[in-house]
Amino acid sequence: MRLGEYFEIGKRMKQARTNAGINQRDMSSRLSLTNSSYSNYENGYSEPPVETVLKFCDTLGITLNDLLEIKITSNKSATVNTFADFFSILIDLDRRGLQIKGNTTYSQEDNQLTAHLTLDIPNAQIATFIPDWNKVNQALISGKMDKEEYDMWLEDTLKLFNVPIDEYI
Repeated sequence: MRLGEYFEIGKRMKQARTNAGINQRDMSSRLSLTNSSYSNYENGYSEPPVETVLKFCDTLGITLNDLLEIKITSNKSATVNTFADFFSILIDLDRRGLQIKGNTTYSQEDNQLTAHLTLDIPNAQIATFIPDWNKVNQALISGKMDKEEYDMWLEDTLKLFNVPIDEYI
């Protein structure tokens, strides 16, 4: 993993730029870059040189430390507004080789049909996430863990798994 990926430089640059109300084209111009070069940095396709990152910080009037401490908030859950959105995610995972299996059960008592899904991930580290997540959720619900501890656990865990899915299939 490259250092830029570890620190999520591109995501942080994008967040800082949008927080400052500057569009991508203007920022690329201020940095004397082509729009495609700057876009590649923000999207993680290439890693910006240190000089570019420092010039970026100067342009926004922030320090490198400020840039690295920006909290990246994910709005991924906001994109799942319909079951079609949810199914699209499942289909994408299945097409990438993370096989989705499913079956249904019917409860006469509740007159309810329920879908049960399994996701086969042949990686021990990833496979342990779900039981660990369930334990942490139970600790939060039971009051053994507060919301701040939960958020720190989740942030640390997501950083650990911030690697392309394709590397695991």
